[in-house]
Amino acid sequence: MRLGKRNFSLTGASLVALFLSGLTLAPSALAGANPVLTSTSYFGEDGKETNSDLILKSLDLTVSVSGSFAETRALVEFYNPTSEVLEGNFELEMPADSLLIGYGLDINGSIREGVIVEKKQAERAFNTRIRRGVDPGLAEVDDTNAFTTRVFPINPEQIRQISVTFITPISDDSPYRLPLESPTEPAAINITVKGDVRANSVSLPGKLTPEWSTDGKTGVLMTGDLPLDDVLEIRSTSTIPYTLSRHSNGQPFLSIDLPSRNSAPKASDSIRVLWDTSLSHEATAATALSFMHEVIDRDRPYSLELIPFSRGVHEAHRRDLRPQGEELEYFASELAYNGATDLSAVFNTETERSRADICYLVTDGRLTLGEFPEKALPCTLHVVTAAPNAEDDMLAHLARLGGGQYIDLAEISEADAFDRLSRRQYLPNRLTVDGEDALANAEWSDNGDRFRLMLPVEPDIREFRLDLDGRSLSASLDMRFANRNDAAGASWAQLRLTSLRAKGTDRADLVALSRRYSVVSDETSLLVLETLFDYVENGLPLPDDSFSKDEFRRYSELMEQKEADERQAKDQRLEKVLALWKNQQDWYSGKNRPDRKPGPVLNSELSEEAAMAEAEDWSANMPPPPPPPRPVMAERVNSQDYAEAEETLFVTGTPRRSEASETDETGAPVGQISIEAWTPDRPYLEDAIGKCGPDLYIHYEFEREEHGSLPSYYLEMADLFDRCGDPETAINVLLSAMELPTANDDTLTAVASRLIRYGDAETAIELFRKVVERDPTRPQPWRNLALALQTSADSDELPQSVKKARLEESLRHINHVIANPWDVRFEGIETISVLEANQILKDLQALGGTGALPDEALQDDMPVDIRVVVNWNVDETDMDLWVREPGGEVAMYSNPRTVIGGRLSNDMTNGYGPEEYLLKDAPPGAYEITMDYFSSDVVNPNGAVAIQAEIWRNYGTPGASLRRVELEFTDDEEDEYLVATIKIEGE
Repeated sequence: MRLGKRNFSLTGASLVALFLSGLTLAPSALAGANPVLTSTSYFGEDGKETNSDLILKSLDLTVSVSGSFAETRALVEFYNPTSEVLEGNFELEMPADSLLIGYGLDINGSIREGVIVEKKQAERAFNTRIRRGVDPGLAEVDDTNAFTTRVFPINPEQIRQISVTFITPISDDSPYRLPLESPTEPAAINITVKGDVRANSVSLPGKLTPEWSTDGKTGVLMTGDLPLDDVLEIRSTSTIPYTLSRHSNGQPFLSIDLPSRNSAPKASDSIRVLWDTSLSHEATAATALSFMHEVIDRDRPYSLELIPFSRGVHEAHRRDLRPQGEELEYFASELAYNGATDLSAVFNTETERSRADICYLVTDGRLTLGEFPEKALPCTLHVVTAAPNAEDDMLAHLARLGGGQYIDLAEISEADAFDRLSRRQYLPNRLTVDGEDALANAEWSDNGDRFRLMLPVEPDIREFRLDLDGRSLSASLDMRFANRNDAAGASWAQLRLTSLRAKGTDRADLVALSRRYSVVSDETSLLVLETLFDYVENGLPLPDDSFSKDEFRRYSELMEQKEADERQAKDQRLEKVLALWKNQQDWYSGKNRPDRKPGPVLNSELSEEAAMAEAEDWSANMPPPPPPPRPVMAERVNSQDYAEAEETLFVTGTPRRSEASETDETGAPVGQISIEAWTPDRPYLEDAIGKCGPDLYIHYEFEREEHGSLPSYYLEMADLFDRCGDPETAINVLLSAMELPTANDDTLTAVASRLIRYGDAETAIELFRKVVERDPTRPQPWRNLALALQTSADSDELPQSVKKARLEESLRHINHVIANPWDVRFEGIETISVLEANQILKDLQALGGTGALPDEALQDDMPVDIRVVVNWNVDETDMDLWVREPGGEVAMYSNPRTVIGGRLSNDMTNGYGPEEYLLKDAPPGAYEITMDYFSSDVVNPNGAVAIQAEIWRNYGTPGASLRRVELEFTDDEEDEYLVATIKIEGE
């Protein structure tokens, strides 16, 4: 992946977090200054925001060249000449194909380097600082491939500094080119070029000329008050195709660099074009199609096949075409784009087919679903993309495994692309170091321009030999002449991370490798915090060069204490859970029930007399229920459903039938669950009234142009298709939400929850597994996965052995939630999970399996008449479950125990839930379930907050029934919604 092709952000006057995901930097089309320095004042004249230029005070640039790599460190000072506090905006265009390995920000007058941190851990620390009211700086790489950073504050007449470190491959064909241009004349310019260079291989901006050392290996320019108005260019001078270097972590590396191999274009009698029709490919498909048109006309194959795919191959649209570019363009341009990409499903389908000469995989490169393909296609595979945010590393790796080229049309011209297609990859056949086979430890790439191979070696290395197709290379080596340079090691680590990721290597191992070589990857981020205590609070390592020995000693003491506290919390966890469960058992047996008339008791600290008085007043003057949401219009319900509309489940404006009905032992109904027909105020939903089938799909595609930037659009539209009895389209529309740039773990969770309701538990499990892998420090992902596995075990299509295995895994995950300590803001999830663990254990035992809860005392059958559980999809958001009981009393956070026996779980005030309402013996009457929207997260790219509610009758009994519902809440609409009404018949 290339940094210029993916956005990321940094935040903090005292915090800078770098969300890079293994990105590299690509050339931009910047016009004018580089670097660019501007400022924003939020307190300008008349209170208006104003923007102006900042002064580039100094630029200190050091480029170290070792063999075929250059390592650059840029230190930039910018100055605020005004009397106002400003926010600085810094932008820098990097040389082509650069890999970022370092970022720093000045804290208290000195540069503090970022540390490599697991991505979710860094994100959580990052967001915590935002929520504490810190006005953050922000850095990103935009679509013009420019690296930018925002830094706040820059105080009046003060200087701020940032540093950026990156490595760049260089060769005769691709020199190092860094544009440098400033509208002002910096007071100080220091440019140092050293290593494998000479005077005639370096060109400085304008007419500037460095002074060279006597050995010609170091050129230094120190000047000031001169304009920057040209390009720093460094051409390769290396004549030896191999070099030795030593990474800053001490590991020596051998690197080999050769021109790619030319060959005559291979005749292609048969070509298969695998065409990605996922949602995210639509934006760049036209560019890729134009290129493929030219490819087909150039190659003139005997046969041509178009194979559209997203989640799998779309067999209905697979076509044998006349071998003409115009024919391909005609049929490919008619394809509809929807759903998410699963390459493994496509490869599993196509790998068993007869062999073809060439396959072209044309995709946007977002590998949303499934694993990396394990099987190879029966053809030479070229991968083509025009998407600026494609997962370049993984696609290049896929092409390499297929023996073809990776064509990135967002990076290279069509002419260069055709040139690459005419080249054959170098394939290492054998690599020995001091007579021992070393190929397994090497990483290599051939992008059609250069073949590069990197290998970690021992300090006493003496010789190597590399055998390629048609070429051999060997030499004697001496580590005494190795340069200190991180480029070869970082490049090796980046390629190794890609290959390990493709093999499904454990995330913790990927993070460890990323940290060892200071390479930002898909799993990691760079993070800078302000104080020693910030690092301790978040359990992060200190930067090596930013703190004193006394501070490191103090940090060690604090971390030891933190670890001791965590061990103690783990040791005491079961004791705490047992006490909470005993409290619930006492409730179940009828102990500690409030001795008063039913009433709201909104203040739990009221005296008994005051509570009784309030209850009497409540009974005499019972307030009306919250206003119901806008009614669903009759046209939305198909005529065949009118008779059962009262029993229909409405989800974000569309209904779904109950999973089960409520009956007694004779089969007679014992109660009704009426789900409110909630219709969000969305014009595209109102306009969809009465539409199903092709009409609804046309409407969906039309409205997507305007409303399809947030996941909520796809969730709501998916429910309409499901309501129309088209679950396949509903699932594809739903999966499209994961293709958006804003999609994150919360998106995956919301999608997976709906997939459960649509009956696709298999895909839901896959998504929940991804969230657990990426965010194992929260209990909710583990619980979600456990419950999805339990649900999937109900499938009649699974053999009993598989059902048993899934329930065993489900029990392990729910036990993990129970037995492990979590952040204090998730208190309450343990007793909810114990109740669910008992049910999972019962299901497992019913299949003849065995298992246990973390403590025997937790095993207890606890059936209830009514159980309501709600979760929501956003962090740091306070949603409150309220249940208005038949006597008028409201179970809520300030009144968690009601007179008739209702029990509300702990109030979750900081995100995700769950919250639970239980009632063992439900008296007849109406129970109104309401969600109150108390407060919202300030960091939420998914749009509206969505809740998922499960409403159970007769939970824990053979006659249990379940209704599921999702609702969305927005900041500017009603903050209280009536979700459902449970009606218990009788007197």
